[in-house]
Amino acid sequence: MPAPVTQAIEVPSRLALGTWFPSCRLAAEHVHLPHPPLRTADGHYRDERRASWLELFFDLAFAGAVGQLAGALQEHPALGTLARFVMLFTPIWWLWVQLTFYADRHESNDAAHRIPVLTAILLCIGLAASAPRALSGNTTGFVIAFACLRGLQLLLYARARRHLPTTRPLYNCYLLCFGLGWALWLSSLAVSGPARYAFWGVALLADASGSMAMLIPRRRVPVNPAHLADRFQLFVLIVLGESMARLISAAAIRSWSLPLAIVLAAALITLAALWWAWLTTADHRALDGPPAVARFTALNLPLVAGIAAVSAGLHLAILAADGASTIAAGPRAALYGGVSIFLLASAVLPSKKLSRTVRVTRLVTAAAAMGLVFMGAIVEPVYLVPALTVVLALGLCTERLAQARLAVVPATA
Repeated sequence: MPAPVTQAIEVPSRLALGTWFPSCRLAAEHVHLPHPPLRTADGHYRDERRASWLELFFDLAFAGAVGQLAGALQEHPALGTLARFVMLFTPIWWLWVQLTFYADRHESNDAAHRIPVLTAILLCIGLAASAPRALSGNTTGFVIAFACLRGLQLLLYARARRHLPTTRPLYNCYLLCFGLGWALWLSSLAVSGPARYAFWGVALLADASGSMAMLIPRRRVPVNPAHLADRFQLFVLIVLGESMARLISAAAIRSWSLPLAIVLAAALITLAALWWAWLTTADHRALDGPPAVARFTALNLPLVAGIAAVSAGLHLAILAADGASTIAAGPRAALYGGVSIFLLASAVLPSKKLSRTVRVTRLVTAAAAMGLVFMGAIVEPVYLVPALTVVLALGLCTERLAQARLAVVPATA
């Protein structure tokens, strides 16, 4: 029987494909990923730059994660839950900060930047969806979502380091310390309970040590103060908007009554007072060097966490408006303590808008708000929430008068 005849099958090469299909050859020649730019180089860090539409879309996703965490806090308002809220809020905030700094230096209008940002938004949705479960103790999904976002962040920094030699001294530290933190987050999946939180704490310390490398002169990569301040201001505004929606949702499920109207009005004025306090504090002119930028970034963590906690406390105060009893220690600490933490952070924030007198006034207002945490054990929300509003109004009016006096003195001199 004759042996079967075999015929070799020739696999066309890329050159042959280009010959057969000219469009394939053209695509192969022209498709490439552009290098990430360094937008703050050559003095451009002084440019008056504002947040882009993509950055705003990105901020909405992370503000949604903060909102989900605040919503879960109001469902389980206990002091232990409030502590877990802080533990979960910190890594969410830290991811947003690091990706914001990356965009400040390397944002571009091409697919090489937009696709990773959209991927980060998708992963952030997963992070937000896992936040309520994490607050209840089931943190596995939260860890996985965080690790995916951190992995994406490391890839972005590695790409920038490869193509931009001037960034290597700083990004070498970032990749080492953030990579160590990433490994610790993944390793925390092997343990449970308090041990997992301990892994997170060590990972966050590794991140913090890496971020301090920006203070070393030979490792500095410029940032744009006007752009960063704009991003932080808009993020605070978005979180305040989420807080406003939380109050409306609480009022919508209650029957209308005079106590409800009083607490709701006081709650809305409280959020407006926090907005005004932030508006009169944030000042990109004070971000005149890496130490000021680092301090500004660190103090925004308790500031935004305070707003999120306040929104959960106000939600519960509105629900308790018609009752004849006080609210528990957890909601009181979230509401009045959150306002106090916000004011304390804003009082020491780098800003050329605040005089020493105004800062002292704000510290006094913060102490008064903290005192309401203890008064809430015997005073009902229908009386105490308006009292908080009065404290804030008096404090801000006193600040305004102090600023007006300082403006008059140089004019008369």
